[in-house]
Amino acid sequence: MKAEKTDNKLVVVNYCRNCNKNLPVNALFCNHCGAKKIENRITFRNLTEDFNERFLNLDAGFPKTFIALFTRPEEVIGGYINGLRKRYLSAFSYFAISITFAGIYIFLFREYFMDSVFDEMSLAQTPQDAAATEFTKGMVNKINEYQTLYNLASIPLIALISRLVFWNYKEYNYLEHLVIYLYAFSHANLIIYAISLATVWSNTLYVITSFASIFLYFIYIAYVLKRLYRLRLDQIVLKSLLFLLIGGILFTIFSIVVTIILYKIGALDNLIENVKASQQAG
Repeated sequence: MKAEKTDNKLVVVNYCRNCNKNLPVNALFCNHCGAKKIENRITFRNLTEDFNERFLNLDAGFPKTFIALFTRPEEVIGGYINGLRKRYLSAFSYFAISITFAGIYIFLFREYFMDSVFDEMSLAQTPQDAAATEFTKGMVNKINEYQTLYNLASIPLIALISRLVFWNYKEYNYLEHLVIYLYAFSHANLIIYAISLATVWSNTLYVITSFASIFLYFIYIAYVLKRLYRLRLDQIVLKSLLFLLIGGILFTIFSIVVTIILYKIGALDNLIENVKASQQAG
């Protein structure tokens, strides 16, 4: 059964466009893959409805997930691990939103604020200090440029550290720790990027919040693990110290490896030349 495509309707077919299985007459959803049967062409209205359904709806959308990860992270994360998949956004959907927001933040910061932040830091500095500031600016620029890759690489590493720290707890395996940090790391990123955007107008506030963000990551992750594992205060303190020890060792190795790779592929050439030029000018 087929009909001509019109201004408002797609060509009518009797099979699912997603899995190609036959559809019963008047079916609204595919009984094989669960996909919704789409008959109308894309309009502004159904495009906004689709966006709302996937991200903004109050039943399983971004606002509800965002708030719950503050108030009851064990319900969101533990629920997803144990099969609860409709009440909140999935771990990968939440991570995708975090990456999107990070891209917006990085674009705004690089285009409108980064030069003013580092230019103010360079004032009244010696030539050597100015060269160090220029190097820092270049490193920040490179980190922002590879932010998505950094997030993709760091989450599995953090999950590994966490699994080692909780080696004597059998409640969650490594892949489940990966889900924990897809949620927790993404949520911390959203908070920090929002705070950074709110304070970037003031260089002093921005520098303070940038340093504070390191502690915010750690505090929020400790809070999530405390709720998931139902830990006492002394237990979470001991686990946090162990996390810092193992994490410090692994992240030092990780940072050295990443720097060597960037150097080998020439990604740091311009940065090194700029520093040399600043030193010679000084």
